[in-house]
Amino acid sequence: MTVDRFSVRKVRHGGEIQSYWVFTPDLEVHRPSLNVLRRYKTSTQQTYAYSLVDHLNWLLVNGKTPATVTLDDLRRYMNGVTGQLDGVYGTAWRKPTQKPMGPSAAGNVASIVKAYYLALAMSEDVNPELVEALRSDHAVPHGRSGRIGEANPLAPKKAARRPRLLPDEVVQALFAPGVLTTARDVMIVTWLHDAGIRVGGLCGLRFSDLHLTRHHPCGQRADPHIHIVGRDDNPNGARAKTHAQVNVARDGTILDGIIRAVSADMISTFHAYLLDEFHPVQHLVDHDQILAHVRGNTPGAALTTAGVRKMLVRACKRAGLQVRVTPHGFRHKAAAAFYAESDFNAEMVAQEFGWSSPQMVTDLYGKSANRHAMKYLQQAWDATARPPSESYLATTWPEDAT
Repeated sequence: MTVDRFSVRKVRHGGEIQSYWVFTPDLEVHRPSLNVLRRYKTSTQQTYAYSLVDHLNWLLVNGKTPATVTLDDLRRYMNGVTGQLDGVYGTAWRKPTQKPMGPSAAGNVASIVKAYYLALAMSEDVNPELVEALRSDHAVPHGRSGRIGEANPLAPKKAARRPRLLPDEVVQALFAPGVLTTARDVMIVTWLHDAGIRVGGLCGLRFSDLHLTRHHPCGQRADPHIHIVGRDDNPNGARAKTHAQVNVARDGTILDGIIRAVSADMISTFHAYLLDEFHPVQHLVDHDQILAHVRGNTPGAALTTAGVRKMLVRACKRAGLQVRVTPHGFRHKAAAAFYAESDFNAEMVAQEFGWSSPQMVTDLYGKSANRHAMKYLQQAWDATARPPSESYLATTWPEDAT
């Protein structure tokens, strides 16, 4: 494998704005990719930059150019990144540490590769047959949102998603004495569990985003709530996954964004962290983020999303859990529980959790909610015409044991 490769670099501009650009092996900005990446905001640009650089390295290693590459070549490339094909298309250009991509990540690659060639065709020589194949007039539903978009012949087929729900026993084990060793960690796990907030949104919260009193002056929700705001200038690099517009009132009050209700336990754990751990290191804090390091070599520094994940790994070890707990597992648990408690009101769940379409909720959690069908299935089984089984063969469910 050649040492000379395309790479992605973070480029900082004035006003704390940053971009992710692709650089050539000669460390020059790759202008054709820049023309495409400029269309996107920072968070999306970062995802697409790393997706596109993988494809550019494949072109480089395999001696392909936009003028000679074919649709079949690109399909073999997509099979390679997903681990469906061995040989020169599957491993030669990738580092040994790079694992095959899942359907979601491969979908990002397919999207930016298509956009790259169609944009390049406007100014440079690109295989005309490839351009014609990528320009499809066939309209298909776009993702789980149901929006109509153009078909992408490179996109992998996505299997139906069935999120792995975090068991109650695991959550209880995390809150056992001595497992979460700081008030900050107790707050983090409480907020992840009760709100189902994404870890990027949690680490990106600033004090101005918290409206933890009833009838807050923002006037946008009567109950205590928070505003999840997508920002690209957080010192810890955390970004909330939201494109909702945010406004600031004349008095500095945050308005709009994704407005999420908070539980009483979320408020109490926040104040416990604030009084016991944040205030003692407040003189070292030079940012507006809520979550900060309270121990170690960098007290006061803003906590990163990687820091939260590492904290969960350590907590699981202390609790003796043989499972991998991720921040997003709490989101699946909270959303599925709210979906069931709301009598499967997908629109209400979508509004509360910040999804653009209720169909996304139905597609993602509708199948998981089937566990609530056991009540009705049991009634149907009890009404069967067949003779009952021997009593000693009957299964006793934990909730039936009283």
